[in-house]
Amino acid sequence: MSAVANIVLNDAQATPVAHTFIPLGQNGNVWWFEDQTGTASIAYNRISLELVRPLPAANGVNSDKRVNRVKIGIHTPKVEALGVSDSGYTPSPTIAYVPRCNIEFIMSERALLQDRKDLRKFANFVLEETQVISMVESLQNVF
Repeated sequence: MSAVANIVLNDAQATPVAHTFIPLGQNGNVWWFEDQTGTASIAYNRISLELVRPLPAANGVNSDKRVNRVKIGIHTPKVEALGVSDSGYTPSPTIAYVPRCNIEFIMSERALLQDRKDLRKFANFVLEETQVISMVESLQNVF
């Protein structure tokens, strides 16, 4: 098992900025990491990691039906501050929307180490593929 450590990711700014996501701890099966830069804690970017393994010999289900699942979530909340209230103070910012990315790897428990390595590497490269970039960033479909 790997030790829990910070996750450092660069953003997409013209001059990339490294964001350090520190481990917050575990809630159920989900590990949470948080980038605590910014002024309002409700707007901190977060990463969620979850590993779900099948129960051994679950109710006689064949091993080809039992799978390991790795779920990765990236959550980037955006806040908005409403105008000044009638009493003259500015209310605290609230979450306006949360852009998210959810990635799930579903791997048979029979999958070999090389199968899992290939799947992770394909997932890494597909996010850099021009058609995928166009779909995510420009919301343009593949023709």
